[in-house]
Amino acid sequence: MAEGASKSWEFSRFARTWQFFNGNPLRNFIPFLPSSTPKVKRPEAGVTGREMLLWDFKDMNQEGLENIWAALDDVVMGGVSLSNIKLAEHGATFSGETSSRNSGGFCSVRTRNVDPPFNLEGYKSLRMRARCDKGMRYKVILRDKEGWDTTAWCYSFDTKRGQWMDVEAPLDKFIPVVRGRTLRSPSKGIDLSRIYSVQVMLSKYEYDGELNPNFEEGRFCFQFGPIRAAK
Repeated sequence: MAEGASKSWEFSRFARTWQFFNGNPLRNFIPFLPSSTPKVKRPEAGVTGREMLLWDFKDMNQEGLENIWAALDDVVMGGVSLSNIKLAEHGATFSGETSSRNSGGFCSVRTRNVDPPFNLEGYKSLRMRARCDKGMRYKVILRDKEGWDTTAWCYSFDTKRGQWMDVEAPLDKFIPVVRGRTLRSPSKGIDLSRIYSVQVMLSKYEYDGELNPNFEEGRFCFQFGPIRAAK
């Protein structure tokens, strides 16, 4: 069952999100507390033929899933959209409700940073099987730096209402974005040798304030399977 958007901003949810991805906020004020961004041991990267399995859901229970994946919604900027991620037969289900209240409008699920990072040098694309109940435009996001608010390397893709599809995201088509704004002159491209996390996002906005042309506010359900890199 998908969660519904809140009526008002929730500090407790903001705090849980911050701590899951960014660690104890007191570390900024108390020198002896750990200072690194929370990480999880990198899943075994199984290589079969010309594919590398990155994020899988096989042999995982809900507790294990929630140690790696969590919602990262617009609560971090004062919004009230709300989502979750659950294990499913096909892999995982990302569902919830987007709301424009408080200038919000996005839901996402993201992994904690993995240690060590994945090395995708020599690979050409990311692949996953996916289905959306409403057929909207989503983003898959990679990060090549350790912090939680670092440059987001984004690729947008459209889904077809209620239909399973094979998403193929060419790694050379990911664009650098910081808080919704594209970097026009990045110093370099994505560092494929250091991929720390993956994120799947549904947003009212595309980039640079432009509206997502394939978006419907309200409840949604996005189902997806294992995520692979392909040569």
